[in-house]
Amino acid sequence: MRVSITRGFHSMKEQFYILILLFIYRLLWGYFMYGFVRDAIIPILLRYPNEQAGGSGISRLLFYIEGQFSLSSDPYIQRWLWLLLAISVLKLLLSPFIRAGLIHELHQESKGERGLFFFPGMKLYGLPIMIFSLVEWLLALLPLYWVVPRVYKLLISSFLDYTLLLRLSPYLLVWLIYIFIIRLCLLYMQFGYTSGTGMFYSLLICLRNIIPAAAAGVILGAGGFIILLLSGVTGILSPGLPALLIRQISPLPSTFFKMWGLAAQYHLWHSKLPIK
Repeated sequence: MRVSITRGFHSMKEQFYILILLFIYRLLWGYFMYGFVRDAIIPILLRYPNEQAGGSGISRLLFYIEGQFSLSSDPYIQRWLWLLLAISVLKLLLSPFIRAGLIHELHQESKGERGLFFFPGMKLYGLPIMIFSLVEWLLALLPLYWVVPRVYKLLISSFLDYTLLLRLSPYLLVWLIYIFIIRLCLLYMQFGYTSGTGMFYSLLICLRNIIPAAAAGVILGAGGFIILLLSGVTGILSPGLPALLIRQISPLPSTFFKMWGLAAQYHLWHSKLPIK
């Protein structure tokens, strides 16, 4: 695991231009989300019942009912929601192509090639990787078919007492672990598909090395989580220019940790292949 993480870090030298491109891409996405929150979310939050001003559970329930009514009748809110949906779908569709370019770049690096392989990789493997992503989304949402009916009453009751949402934490934790394992297994299958070594053989490699693979994912994922946490805490404790600067810069290190995590998993997979 340690060797794979180290090799993944060295791979970042070859993918530095991709890091800059993805940083700009996430900056543009962040700019849109800032406009969405400023123009659509903040006006709604300003109308949320204040407990210090006498807001009760009934007033919160009325707030939610009014919000549901506005979703179906207010054209201003509907316009923002449709725009958010369109941009979110576009982002979801672009993610598999970005991953395809990164994987192709790693394949070429392992062969000793040097060059700009990111965009050819997007064109070559973008659609197959998208199919993997569709399978991942389907498997991730599948447990909700059984879970949501079980927690529906708890969700309704939380409108009157939001502390009841804490009871959902065990369900949420199990679901997140399930998604993490599914995503890891499918990532190794993508390595196998794009390299020609076989999807199911790569899946077997993942299952045999699930502990070091999961540990590497958690370690590097924690780096991105710390960046996100730092950005959020700064916004709460020191709003203003410092929070704005950290928020604008945070996509760079968080993207770096995501790419590093992908490269580390690739090198762990590659180290388990038979020597030809």
